[in-house]
Amino acid sequence: MLCKIPDITEGVISLFASGRLSTEDYGQIMQPLIESYRDSSGKICIYVEADVLLEGWQQQSLTGSGEVQLPNFDALVLVGGPDWFGNAVRLMGPFMQGEVAWYPLEQKELAIEWIAART
Repeated sequence: MLCKIPDITEGVISLFASGRLSTEDYGQIMQPLIESYRDSSGKICIYVEADVLLEGWQQQSLTGSGEVQLPNFDALVLVGGPDWFGNAVRLMGPFMQGEVAWYPLEQKELAIEWIAART
């Protein structure tokens, strides 16, 4: 499940993730928000807070059909999540086109400062 939460700072797409994310989460929540923010500010900065119940994406969403593709973004910060989440971000971050960071939930304020500095 992916849901919109109140913006943590102006100009930042703010989301909460839990459980298994789906193609619908991407198409109905993330994609429209990104298009809206791109039209209004030209810059895409994304904050995603996850709980320990985050499992990842449904496999059928990632089968190579192009249903879920991480959009071009300027900055992405991921906060919290299960133990594997931070490791995955550190592993994949260098392969992404925008700046990427991960913070444990205890450092949420630092994550907000990091993403706010990039808007």
